[in-house]
Amino acid sequence: MLTITRFLCICLSALNFVTAQYPPDSANLTVKELEHLYFDGAANGFFSAITPCSNYYDPSTGQSNSAVGRQSAAEWIRTAFHDFVTGDIYTQTGGLDASIGFETGRNENIGPAFNDALTFFSYFFNKQVSMSDLIALGTVVATAACGGPLVEFRAGRVDATQAGPSGVPRPETDLTDTLNQLSNAGFNEDDTITLTACGHTMGGVHKATFPQVIENSTGLTGTDGRAPFDETVAGFDYDTASDYVDGTGLLGGPLVTTSNVTVQSDLRLYESDKNQTITRLAASNSYFESQCQSVFQRMIETIPGGVILINPALDPTATTNLKPADIYLSVDWSGNMVLTGYFRYIQFAGAAAAPSSLTITLVGRSGQTTTTSVTATKSASDTGTGIWGPTNSYSFTLNFPATTGLSGLTVSGKTFEFQDTMFVVPSLSSVSPAPPAFAPSPSLNTVTTYSVNTTVAYLTTTPPTSLTATFAIPQPQTGTVSPIIDTSSTATLSLIGLTGPFAIYSAITSHSVSGKQAYGSSMDVAVTGQTAQVEFFKPFIAAM
Repeated sequence: MLTITRFLCICLSALNFVTAQYPPDSANLTVKELEHLYFDGAANGFFSAITPCSNYYDPSTGQSNSAVGRQSAAEWIRTAFHDFVTGDIYTQTGGLDASIGFETGRNENIGPAFNDALTFFSYFFNKQVSMSDLIALGTVVATAACGGPLVEFRAGRVDATQAGPSGVPRPETDLTDTLNQLSNAGFNEDDTITLTACGHTMGGVHKATFPQVIENSTGLTGTDGRAPFDETVAGFDYDTASDYVDGTGLLGGPLVTTSNVTVQSDLRLYESDKNQTITRLAASNSYFESQCQSVFQRMIETIPGGVILINPALDPTATTNLKPADIYLSVDWSGNMVLTGYFRYIQFAGAAAAPSSLTITLVGRSGQTTTTSVTATKSASDTGTGIWGPTNSYSFTLNFPATTGLSGLTVSGKTFEFQDTMFVVPSLSSVSPAPPAFAPSPSLNTVTTYSVNTTVAYLTTTPPTSLTATFAIPQPQTGTVSPIIDTSSTATLSLIGLTGPFAIYSAITSHSVSGKQAYGSSMDVAVTGQTAQVEFFKPFIAAM
């Protein structure tokens, strides 16, 4: 059924997260990938477009553009609303499913906001991370990074492959039709007023997009002529509500104050219950935030029937604030293994201070804790403060014989599960030429032919003659700027030798892809005809 269910400065590569050493588990891999985008704020990462919150990411250049008068954080929230609002809880269809990408030519979705947001999100799209999850995450980070509440986020949304029904309310839409549309999506009158006020706490209305609302050019910002909703255009707060109720500031914004009665959509909503809901929202910023937190979570969890979100939510306070990332496992021809990576520690409110070091101990293939351990010290430079609190990283390298193997690591009383049954060996793999440096920019659109040398270790006493690799590569999709994953490219990896208990397989493949496609590409590897034992290895990122 259709269910209604603060920025980190860690100095990491925006996409450098390899999961081939985790046990195959698609849901777990999706969570880990989204945690990386959410918790690790790399310089060109997911937060870059909304840092600072007044920033506008211009997809035509991949750079900030202050001249236009637009704001990416506000666009991200608006994109989620327009995607969700045509959902129908009675027919169990629509909701937040990225169908908005196919609908940007409609009058109800006028303006560049949606393709702006989807273009940026597309740089982070891959087999495990859907565009609809990125739209939902965009609302979560735009809200929290700009001073608002932490909205619960769970992963697992599935993207639509075609347009959904029309029905997004426009400024001209009458009150009855607006309330009926939101009711179909599961939101009553109080909810609709709250969602409107929360969605209009940042950004504004642009004369270039809505000339029927903005009747003159006085006091507008940028070449697109933004009339802000309140004075704190880059802050998530209750000012738009308090301005309206108190008769101060910008009085609730242009969709209240415009002299064109036909497009006074916010005013019609606020007055529909005799201003009771908006008055409650204006009583305090803490109450306003609590209500926004609730309606935003319901908005991003309004999803099509049959789609089940992954539990638990991405929340270091509820799961663990210590997590491994960027894990690489290698074996050489002498039977020596090396595991490298780092642990991330998030010091959320109430958590213990980040330790000066961590002792990381190997759990062997047999499941027994070994005496092989290393002390990882807290990085002095790879640190920062984000929406969850101060964040620190601890890099490590463990060396051990292939006869011992790997099934996990123990750190601070916790055991983290890994596997060495089958894994891509980065030290014996390569990509030529080297991919360009990652940035969410059109500079990544140049197509290059890459030679990918993939070498895989398989723990077996009866090695087959070959393994099969299946590549998942983002491809353009007709009718939307959102890509779609293509898995038609496969390769046969041939047995090339043995080292310790491992059989080693290799193949060289050729891929003509853009840098953007390369960074979104991954591979699964399996014994031919069997379930994949390597899932979601990123060959182009591992090559960096």
